Amino acid sequence: MDPKEVKLNFHRCSTEVINFLNKMEKTTYISTLLVQNNAIAAHQSNGYAEWDNKFYYEGKYKDSLLIKIGIELTKIKKGDVSTVVWDDALRNEKINVIDEQRRAHNIYHGISFIYGVENDMSMALNICTGVNTSQKEFENLILPMRFALLNYFKDL
Repeated sequence: MDPKEVKLNFHRCSTEVINFLNKMEKTTYISTLLVQNNAIAAHQSNGYAEWDNKFYYEGKYKDSLLIKIGIELTKIKKGDVSTVVWDDALRNEKINVIDEQRRAHNIYHGISFIYGVENDMSMALNICTGVNTSQKEFENLILPMRFALLNYFKDL
């Protein structure tokens, strides 16, 4: 598999799924990550570029439990799928260094779907909602769509 072709397809697929999810009233932030050999190889989102840079590239939040869980879960084999419900992952982290930034951008609840593209490559789709949507309401909306949303990336 040619990594350049995978990246091009990843960006095309990301644009499609982000455009679809961005039309939903309940979503406030959507991003996709392509992870190769445990490092971010590509990233796309529907906004907050300055925050994304701090979050993913500058390492400002590298000690966050959410980031540690996310990176660990991207270490999956080809064809495997994993789901992270952010509220569950952060339940026991009393001082969450990401919360202040998330709230500033109306990001309150999030779900990540992770898919193993190859044994050394995976992708994550992160979908978030704002303060006016409960965790339960958001989970009931997004979780049933997991495989349909990951299907956007089936041709990677």
